[in-house]
Amino acid sequence: MDSGKIKIAVAVVIVLAIGAFIFVQANSHNTKIDVTSNSTLMNGDYLTLVLKDEFRNVYPGEVINVKILDDSGWASYYNGTTDETGTVRILLEGMENGNYTVHSTFNGTMFLHQSKSVTNLEMNDGMN
Repeated sequence: MDSGKIKIAVAVVIVLAIGAFIFVQANSHNTKIDVTSNSTLMNGDYLTLVLKDEFRNVYPGEVINVKILDDSGWASYYNGTTDETGTVRILLEGMENGNYTVHSTFNGTMFLHQSKSVTNLEMNDGMN
């Protein structure tokens, strides 16, 4: 192959790469994780999260990672896959009464941007 054909091949590859980048960027959506359950829960209740985009579209089949921290810094880790309504439900069991911080993360895909959420949670079984 002569150098002219190589230059043309390299130019075509660069144009295709730029076109693919522009296509992905134009069709990507920002995402948001909403905690839809109450901020005060009891053992046996579900922590409910919904993955949406900026147009309120929900996304089934996506994994959300959840870390629940208590006041002393002890962490519990969960992950769940969104159902057809974009919802993940995490059963809370064996947690003491007190305040917790819920950190949820969606790592994103080619067309969905990564998102993170932090919210407060109180566990209160009605007993001290």
